[in-house]
Amino acid sequence: MKILFITRKYPPQVGGMENYSYGLISNISCHKHIIALKHSRFHIIWFLPYAFLKSLFLFWRVDIIYLCDALLAPVGYLLKVITRKPVFVTAHGLDITYKKYFYQKINTPFLKKMDRVFAVSQNTVEECVKKGVKRKKCKFIPNGVDVPSEGTKYQRGDLEKFLDMSLENGKILLSVGRLIPRKGVEWFINNVVEKLPSEVVYIVAGEGPKREEIEHAVHDRGLGNRVFIVGRVGDEEREMLFQTADIFVMPNIRVDSDVEGFGIVAIEAAIQGLPVMASNIEGINDAIIEGHNGFLVESGNAQAFEEKIRDLLFKTDLEKLSAQIKDYTTRHYSWSYVSDLYLQEFKQWEKKKKAN
Repeated sequence: MKILFITRKYPPQVGGMENYSYGLISNISCHKHIIALKHSRFHIIWFLPYAFLKSLFLFWRVDIIYLCDALLAPVGYLLKVITRKPVFVTAHGLDITYKKYFYQKINTPFLKKMDRVFAVSQNTVEECVKKGVKRKKCKFIPNGVDVPSEGTKYQRGDLEKFLDMSLENGKILLSVGRLIPRKGVEWFINNVVEKLPSEVVYIVAGEGPKREEIEHAVHDRGLGNRVFIVGRVGDEEREMLFQTADIFVMPNIRVDSDVEGFGIVAIEAAIQGLPVMASNIEGINDAIIEGHNGFLVESGNAQAFEEKIRDLLFKTDLEKLSAQIKDYTTRHYSWSYVSDLYLQEFKQWEKKKKAN
């Protein structure tokens, strides 16, 4: 089987979609051709016609055309009509719910014409159905993550050096991601952190438009010695944070037209063995399975967050729990597993086509 992969987000660009495209394409076991935008998103206006024209030269070599996100649906539809090849696409969440009128009017009709729409969560499946995509065309396949290599093993001392402070007997909560409203970091600081014991420290890694408001919340609550906004971190620093924290916190709140399609960062934490506590909303509950690789709490319920954090930090064998979480996440979310789910779908389509 030969597949043409088209993606507008690919390394050396950096981000979740870039990691997704690279992870899937590099792990799937088939003959493949790749058309990828490897430069900044500002090149997208040139990439779309380029991808279309290059596909016309390659389509006769492939059996299936695959689009890495739903924004590419118009290109996919044109290729489907001209080449008569089946076109599949993966929907991630925001590429479905993005509320700009022009985007919805242009993109949605083409999305409905795709032969198969994979979705990274059941929530994204439902969003696709709301847009008019037939449910029988939709298939939930989760995001994947890389299994950590046996590299550097970080200790609490490395975290102390990073923060330039002593953390003796400290309990570390961690959030990583863009500082935007739906991530709920400001809400968590205002409603949960100050209710926790004084030895609990909260580290927030990431940048975004909410940073200034979050820093004001820290100052206003007098939490400057317990909450640390460390900004964007590199891969090594991120790895160090995952390895030295006690709990990963994902306190998302609902924001109109800005859903959490899956919550890949929660899986990145869990595959390191870090227990995850997350809001039970949107696509997060397809990433975190209660009691297996983390715990789900009602979004916006400060008391529930506080009680579960206390239970995990002071009444749970975190070392034993960490091993269980790492094992479960590796078996159900590693790229080797997820890419095989895609490959089976591609093969099943080919099998049905030959049978007809």
